[in-house]
Amino acid sequence: MKISNFSKISTNIFGSRVTGFIRDILFANYLGANLMSDAFLFAFRLPNLFRRIFAEGSMNSVFIPLYVNQEKINSKMAKDFIWIIFNFFFVITLFISFLIFLFSEQVISLLAPGFLLNESQFLFANELLIITFPFLIFVTLSSVLSSVLNVKGKFFLPSFLSVILNIFMISSLVIFKSESHFALAWSMIVAGFTQLILLFINIGAIKIFWSTGLKSINGLSGQLKKFFKRFSYSLLGSGIIQLNIFISMLFASLVGEGAISQIYYADRIIDLPFALIAVAMSFTLLPYLSKNISDENKNSRAFNETVIFCFLFAIPSAFGIFILSEEIIRVLFGRGEFSNNDVLITSKILLIYSFSLPGYMLARIFNQIFYSYEKVEYPVRAAVPTFICNLILCFLLYKPLGVIGLALAGAISVWLNLFIQIYYLKKYFNSFFEKLLIFDLKKLIKILLSSFSMSISILFIKKIIDLNIYFDLLIQILIGLVIYFFILNWLKLSELKLIFQLKKFN
Repeated sequence: MKISNFSKISTNIFGSRVTGFIRDILFANYLGANLMSDAFLFAFRLPNLFRRIFAEGSMNSVFIPLYVNQEKINSKMAKDFIWIIFNFFFVITLFISFLIFLFSEQVISLLAPGFLLNESQFLFANELLIITFPFLIFVTLSSVLSSVLNVKGKFFLPSFLSVILNIFMISSLVIFKSESHFALAWSMIVAGFTQLILLFINIGAIKIFWSTGLKSINGLSGQLKKFFKRFSYSLLGSGIIQLNIFISMLFASLVGEGAISQIYYADRIIDLPFALIAVAMSFTLLPYLSKNISDENKNSRAFNETVIFCFLFAIPSAFGIFILSEEIIRVLFGRGEFSNNDVLITSKILLIYSFSLPGYMLARIFNQIFYSYEKVEYPVRAAVPTFICNLILCFLLYKPLGVIGLALAGAISVWLNLFIQIYYLKKYFNSFFEKLLIFDLKKLIKILLSSFSMSISILFIKKIIDLNIYFDLLIQILIGLVIYFFILNWLKLSELKLIFQLKKFN
């Protein structure tokens, strides 16, 4: 697994997040945090939550190991396997989209019961959801083809796809401004179609979906049985994890006007370091582990370096976000329709989320171990108590603490999920677990000392610089990063070299 692959993915994810931030800045400026923005963000997030269940969670992690194995046995049959799975997801996402079209009002009543208190908001959300939900079809099919490209070592286009969506949505916001809700909904569909066409072209040939015959299906019956069995487990696990987000939206709708929007904007900030590091590393780690599944020494070394990479970025990110949460929200979103009260509430949510960032990243990496060993039932087992914990905490905290209580529930649940996964890894994969250094104390101390030094420098700069909020934040971040990496280099953390050198995990 090359660091260059990680760099390519991270570069594209960074581009995606930059364009995503531009999109969200325009969201906040033109849409604000109110009843209508809550309605749009509900309709925007719902198909994306299903995308995480099918595309990011279940499909990628189950499909890749089986495809890699089939490619080794028979490359012709491996191609047929792709199109069988492609057609399966086409049918299932089309069916779900049709159900949403028929029962959209019931879905909104169930997942956002607070909308029932305002008829215009409820009807607005219903009209938008009918338009946005078919985006699930395009993005799920794109994920099937992206997985194939990732296995073949082609990481650029799959990690670039979200930039396309962001560009379409930014264009809609610039043109229609505060009246862009429906234009944004339609831009999702156009972007999804464009992404899928580009992937077809990159695969090398546009095949007819039903070109795979019954003979191929019979020949692949063993692999398909494995796929659907593991997919069922993984679907349950991913579904339970994503139910945590459904629960947050449900209780946020009950908190009142702007709550869904405020949680969304905080999520977007915390998602940047998570996507840059954890998602990028897991995309390259899973194919690597799957290809070297019989070599525990090689896989354990790759995993150990991956964990240190996560800590290397997650810990200082958590420190920085904790210290600068209000400044970050104010600089990015504090203008136009996004009020000062929205800034203060959103920054408090972000501050709480910062505590969960290292656990959030590590949980994603641990998932890849279970998936690479084709033991998808263990993430499911870890997800069930996580969901129950989040549900109980949301119920107990949403009235006395509002959205702050929902943020606390989410942060606690993230760490619970991680520790349960570690327990299962130790219990059922003990020989592999003994080769791992999950918490390398010596290296962790170096990272923590560097992060603490960075934090002190940021706080000091806060005291002496007062030009304008934009320039102040930029200076604080840049000097903080310089101090962090300078101290790490002085403490001689060996993994630093991998950032600047194109080396392999070996």
